Amino acid sequence: MGSATAYYLSKITNKQIILVDRYNVANDYCSSNDINRVFRYAYGKDEFYTRLAIQSRKLWQQLEQETKLQLLIPSDLLLVQGTDKEWNMFNEESHKTLQKIGLETEDLERKQLEKRYPQFNAERAFTDPYAGILLASKALLTFASEAKKHGVKLIENMRATRITIQNGRPTIEDSNGNRIIAKRLLVTAGPWSNNFIRKNLVEMTPTRQQLLYFNPQDTQLYAPPRFPVFFADQFYGIPAAGTDAVKVSHMGRHTPTDPETAERSIDQGEVDACRELLRRFIPKLSNARLTMSKVCLYDMTRDKDFVLGHDPEESNILYGYGFSGHGFKFAPLIGRVLAQLVLGNEPGIDISRFNPDRNPIAR
Repeated sequence: MGSATAYYLSKITNKQIILVDRYNVANDYCSSNDINRVFRYAYGKDEFYTRLAIQSRKLWQQLEQETKLQLLIPSDLLLVQGTDKEWNMFNEESHKTLQKIGLETEDLERKQLEKRYPQFNAERAFTDPYAGILLASKALLTFASEAKKHGVKLIENMRATRITIQNGRPTIEDSNGNRIIAKRLLVTAGPWSNNFIRKNLVEMTPTRQQLLYFNPQDTQLYAPPRFPVFFADQFYGIPAAGTDAVKVSHMGRHTPTDPETAERSIDQGEVDACRELLRRFIPKLSNARLTMSKVCLYDMTRDKDFVLGHDPEESNILYGYGFSGHGFKFAPLIGRVLAQLVLGNEPGIDISRFNPDRNPIAR
């Protein structure tokens, strides 16, 4: 979110902008980075996020037009009905919300599903035809490179250790004693956010998410548009886009962790669980070779809502964290909002739900 904000700031102000990264842009430790990420309108009955996704999609398209790069690959999202009642309800409510807004969506019975996507074995599924695959690493590098073209200074491999106020100005210090003094400071530290936020603000929990990539024999059968993004019984999958493998992961196994010491290898139990999921819903993919795996760190809030806004005690410090595994699809929208807040302008959308000192209730 930092690079997206720097990009939008660079377009609307001539002020000096410095983007600081603990490692480097699109590193393997940040929450946003991966080969690909899901874009979707489907958010159950939460119309608020669906409408934000509509706005964000337009901004992704504008970025693509400006850079002449493809960052969002169109793909159906197939919401597969399985045995998990909670996720079946999410799927059905997503279908109803899209209908309510006046958007396209389909309710597919087995024969229709077999015709559309013969790879799947299920009795019923709903579609979100506005979904897609974001090429995440490519997008992060694009935000940063475009920001640099507009004069943003990028400092990589600077490990910030604390924030202080010097003569009324926020100051970041690194592990070597170096300091950067700013007029305004935006903190978008992902799973490291707890190191920099006040104790009375919305709590963030760093969690460990395991990602697996299965390489099918015939990649074309599992690439868009022949194969969709899918949700099924708490798991999600992404077609072979940006890679020759299908990505599969569990959506709800957010194990609290310390980002400094997080276990970076995959559990065999997670491999077994993903293969079992594939055996149930995509049988011919279940024996595919596991070609790659990685551990991603999320910054989770209790209510899974984001945190965007000013520090309640220091108005020249702002925060953007708690993106809870689903924030990347909104990167251009959040970047634009945070850019406006940094400059003291109205954000353009209602962000009261994301207040840093709200009292979060699990939704």
